[in-house]
Amino acid sequence: MNKKILWVVGIVIVIVIIVLVKSSGTATNNNLFTVGAVLPLTGPAALWGETVKNGMELALEQKTGIKVLYEDSKSTASDGISAYNLLQNKGVDLTVSETSLVAVPLSKIALERKLPLLVSLVATEHSKIVNDYTTRYYTDPTNYAMPAFTDPLSPVIKAKKIALLNRNDELGVSVKDKIVELSATNNKEIVIQESFTPNEKDYRTVLTKIKNSGADAFIFVVANPLEAVGIVKTANELNIGIPMIEASAVFADLDTRKQVGDITFYSSSYDFSLPSKAVDFKVAYEAKFGKEPNFGSAFGYDIVNLIDVCKNKKEAVRECLSVVNQIDGVAGTAKQVAPGDFVVPMHLEKVN
Repeated sequence: MNKKILWVVGIVIVIVIIVLVKSSGTATNNNLFTVGAVLPLTGPAALWGETVKNGMELALEQKTGIKVLYEDSKSTASDGISAYNLLQNKGVDLTVSETSLVAVPLSKIALERKLPLLVSLVATEHSKIVNDYTTRYYTDPTNYAMPAFTDPLSPVIKAKKIALLNRNDELGVSVKDKIVELSATNNKEIVIQESFTPNEKDYRTVLTKIKNSGADAFIFVVANPLEAVGIVKTANELNIGIPMIEASAVFADLDTRKQVGDITFYSSSYDFSLPSKAVDFKVAYEAKFGKEPNFGSAFGYDIVNLIDVCKNKKEAVRECLSVVNQIDGVAGTAKQVAPGDFVVPMHLEKVN
């Protein structure tokens, strides 16, 4: 009889231990701040998805209490919305997204549903992306366009006539509008302005028009390496004969620069690209991933650090983000220039 009682007591103890372990695990999970990341892990913008994710993962190695769930936007708005919905069904505390094509529609959904969203690598106008539930940590059209007109290195300063080519989407149009504004302010005449469909592959016709336009300088706005490399290579093949200035930082990525060989052009870049900046981060990134980081990975790293500041305020994370005035991150110094809008400035670099 005593043996039976001992067996029963033993079984009860085991059951209690199992319940306690499960309860402890649940409590731990409930204490986690869960981030849902909608990133372009495949498609033409996959470079940015991969690098932002890598930067986030590197930052997470130094954090506790934060978990990130990733979904692929496939570089399209429709797939981005599907990925966003999947993450909301998993009960994430905050969603992160990137690129204007995906983040702009998500910001509208976040506002409708009153769910916090943090976006990066989105340079559209403030009014089109930032709202009561969406925070941006990146830059804006002014900082994309400004270096071409103010950096002492820029050939635009001496130019009188400008040719302008932009991607026909939220990003491209926003930066184009700012370039038009700055051209007027600086007494530059835009003699030709053309646009192209996102992920276009053939630029020969439009670049021939630009070559024959009589422009002194050529400014273009792109969103991914496919577009950037295509324009520079085609312009070189056509002997376009005028300085080329990319006003969208795609060529701030060193691997993308290598794809155009020794062709000379100019590109807007973050201070992150300077050899003296973010040295420890660059060493750690290369050790982990076996390659050099770009500014996308820097922004991924910095937004995790920003989230870490507010991870203990799940119910008021948007309000928490709004009271952070400045972040000295590896991408550069980000200042909250307007409610919910953290902006990092840029400079111009001559490539080759």
